[in-house]
Amino acid sequence: MKNKQFYFIIIVVILVTDQLTKLWATAKLLPVGSMEVIEGLFRLSYARNRGVAFSLFADSQFEVKWVFSAISALAALAVFGYLVRTAAVSVRLNLALALLLAGITGNLIDRVRLGEVVDFLDFHWFERFTWPTFNVADAAICVGAVLLALEMMKEERAASHQAQAVSQVSEQSGVSSSE
Repeated sequence: MKNKQFYFIIIVVILVTDQLTKLWATAKLLPVGSMEVIEGLFRLSYARNRGVAFSLFADSQFEVKWVFSAISALAALAVFGYLVRTAAVSVRLNLALALLLAGITGNLIDRVRLGEVVDFLDFHWFERFTWPTFNVADAAICVGAVLLALEMMKEERAASHQAQAVSQVSEQSGVSSSE
């Protein structure tokens, strides 16, 4: 865990920002529903989501609060374990894990406290196209997932190049030994 302080600071900052913005949304947006910020593009809209990403399973007739809470807690523990074991020099990977951990934990706090997640960021294109309402934790999870995917592609590419190099050396060794 040497030199990981920066990543843990990121986690705390995102968690605090997430929880404070959700408290603000509840206090200010719940009474009015929404506030248009950029006409035809962005508004702040109070919403609560019992489901998971993009409100999947939100209308489930089953009590999903503890199921989703348990899944989130296990995911947070797995990401934390991976973050602790990852070398400090792996900047992109550590940042991805920090963002994922902050986002998962932010939404987990809501699930345990409220039974659902508070969302309030609402992007739309003149009501023709709308993106599901989300929050700071969701944004952290999405950015973290993209960074993790990029890191995995980089590692895959490096492994492929290494395998090609080993193959070429083996072929050259085989050719020169048969001459």
